[in-house]
Amino acid sequence: MAMSFNNDVISLSKVHIETAPYGIAFNIDINSESADQDTTHTIDLQNAFLKFKKKQIHRIKTKKKKKKQFPAIPVALNSKEKLELRGKFISKLYSYIGTPYARRYHTPDCIYYKRELFLDCCGLVRRVLRDLCTDFQFCIGPWNQAYMYDTLPIKLASTDEMQPGDLVFVSATYFDNNRKRQIHDMVHVEVWLGDGDKTIGSRWFKGTVQVLESYRFVSKSYYNMEYHFCSIDTWLEGVCHSFCPDHKWITRPSTPPKHSIFNEHLSCGQCDST
Repeated sequence: MAMSFNNDVISLSKVHIETAPYGIAFNIDINSESADQDTTHTIDLQNAFLKFKKKQIHRIKTKKKKKKQFPAIPVALNSKEKLELRGKFISKLYSYIGTPYARRYHTPDCIYYKRELFLDCCGLVRRVLRDLCTDFQFCIGPWNQAYMYDTLPIKLASTDEMQPGDLVFVSATYFDNNRKRQIHDMVHVEVWLGDGDKTIGSRWFKGTVQVLESYRFVSKSYYNMEYHFCSIDTWLEGVCHSFCPDHKWITRPSTPPKHSIFNEHLSCGQCDST
């Protein structure tokens, strides 16, 4: 059997079909008859797939081992301990001052372009919470500021009720009508410092994590801005899940489904044929 490809004639001289525990293996000897040289290639699809499968199973196992375990019922903190955790939260935020927002807003000749770490507004809060996950007794999910807003049910009427470490959320409408609308129109988040109207956050595309003189600002990306003040007391109690009836924010399980080819316990005959 032969076929033409780029003016060369490829002859399939040998096709070996073998049964195997996971299906059928095709070993094909391909002879390329060209003016320059004849090359014989052996393709073992099954071995390549089994190597890939083994690598994926190892990756999944490693990910599960790294996942921290937290008590089913968080240990209750007293008022003093909660205050200390707020301080620890803010201190950790300060450790990221100078971290740029995102690489895509910088050119290769910029000092920030080659940085390894970039943190946008929600990325900063998420990073600090994960750094302190043992203290907070939970691992926050991967979503943005809208998710964080849904996990903090204690809404505050004004800044007079705010404590250092509480969050200031911004809801707004994008100028760009083609841009995807955020859940609850929530577009930004910063952390209240309790020093006048100061916050700490990652606000500007070409900027860095910094202390900001006021939570109020004018954006070039959105308008109709509204500010929402949320207490982090729920987080301080070791609780982090959505309280919004419309958005559950459920993570996909890290363990492969029962019939997944990456489930190491799956053997031939267990797969559905439908």
